[in-house]
Amino acid sequence: AAGRKVAAKKRKRPNSSSPEDEEEEGKVAAKKAGRKRYRYECTADGCTNHVVKGGVCVRHGAKHKLCSIDGCTNNAQNGRVCNRHGAKRKLCTSDGCTSIAYNGG
Repeated sequence: AAGRKVAAKKRKRPNSSSPEDEEEEGKVAAKKAGRKRYRYECTADGCTNHVVKGGVCVRHGAKHKLCSIDGCTNNAQNGRVCNRHGAKRKLCTSDGCTSIAYNGG
């Protein structure tokens, strides 16, 4: 069964100053998003969650893939294993930092 398409919610940005003001400060104006991204909604009656797998959300029966290591019940992240069992994670790109990247790198 096909789900319903809905536009992803947009966050409102604060009003920025004019381009001339930004050039004076040495900043570059941010680019606007090119197009809207659409996500399907769960096909269960009255549910507005995003589809995860098979046309339904997790609450209504979509299954997450589990780690392939015997006895592990964590969700698989990358390469069919969880973070504890060796899924590759992006590292921070700052000089001398060995932490995991949380937002972009």
